[in-house]
Amino acid sequence: MSETSICRVEVVTVSEYGARVHWRANGSNGFEAACFSRHDKTSHAAKIEVAGGRYYLGVFEGLDCDSVYDFQISRAGAVIYKSSFRTLKRPRGDFNFRFATINDIHIGEEIYGLIFLPGMKWPPLTPGLKLDIDGAPFWQYSNEAVIEELNALELDFVIVKGDLITDHTEKNIITAKEMLDKLKHPYYILRGNHDRAGGLPEDYFMKHFELDERWCSFEHKGYGFLLLDNINPKNGNTAFSKRQIDWFESEMIRMKDLPVFVYMHNPPMRMIERSFVNRVDEFLSIIDAHPMVEGVFYGHSHGNKRMLRKAKGKSVPFVETAATMDYPGGYNVYDVYSGGYVQMCIRPHDERSCKWRELNEKAYYGLAMNSLFGKIDDRNFTWEHKTD
Repeated sequence: MSETSICRVEVVTVSEYGARVHWRANGSNGFEAACFSRHDKTSHAAKIEVAGGRYYLGVFEGLDCDSVYDFQISRAGAVIYKSSFRTLKRPRGDFNFRFATINDIHIGEEIYGLIFLPGMKWPPLTPGLKLDIDGAPFWQYSNEAVIEELNALELDFVIVKGDLITDHTEKNIITAKEMLDKLKHPYYILRGNHDRAGGLPEDYFMKHFELDERWCSFEHKGYGFLLLDNINPKNGNTAFSKRQIDWFESEMIRMKDLPVFVYMHNPPMRMIERSFVNRVDEFLSIIDAHPMVEGVFYGHSHGNKRMLRKAKGKSVPFVETAATMDYPGGYNVYDVYSGGYVQMCIRPHDERSCKWRELNEKAYYGLAMNSLFGKIDDRNFTWEHKTD
């Protein structure tokens, strides 16, 4: 790269009133970023944060909602990059509260990016990656960065959507709990496919997190939250037990007058797993029957995706969010209003995580960048209640 060249410019986050733009350079400082409203031509300068002299973040604040902005990055008065973004629409009504979610923190993972044929433990189809920095493994420092940023936010709670560990050992479970206990906010967890006990004599996940049941629900400021375990304990595939389906249906009926958020780990829409024995269609029928489902949220595949399920005259977003500990990395923050909510994807900005993310962009023979980052409106969007 020449002295003023930059690369990997990514608008990771847009919100109602701001945006976060990441880029890399070759160590040159003195970068500036500004955006300009297409509506009234007002300009806003970004706050620039630099990590390791190479990784840059431009934070725009105080913007108008639902507005298009042209932005540019410059150095020494010369514009070297131009693009645009649109801020999100603000939902109707008053702001009620804010919460966050994380998933796939994978405590104890030794190598990232391995893919194996079914039933085979070696050799992998893809080369693996790892990067220890100052004696800390990648899963440690990447998750510590996320927790540090979450602790700096005003949140009512955090939901952890499964795969807290990679291998179900007591040591990994204890480490995961110790790490999550560093959160300053209350947190709720659910099980991922890596968290299942399988054939082990003891379920350390249930033991050390002191869980009486593998699923739960709670209400918060007029909203319902349901956290499910959709993991087949034998093989990790998507499945619901009859007992859980019966509980879920009763809870959804009990919350019929509330907007509800539904959480699990595995994607519930994969056709290959929708046989009647897995009860996925029963789950979807219960979703379809509730008058106001705010969304079904999950992780598992480590990418950002969003789709709409349309049934019985309404639409429900089904949303996958990326892992904290690998590319594209990040956590999700939700601003909840009386008329809907906003999802924002935020990528932590610290030197170690940035170095690791730059390396694991090459995962899966370089396909990670195209398959996991997702579209901007997969990562950030506004959802409003349907009104008559």
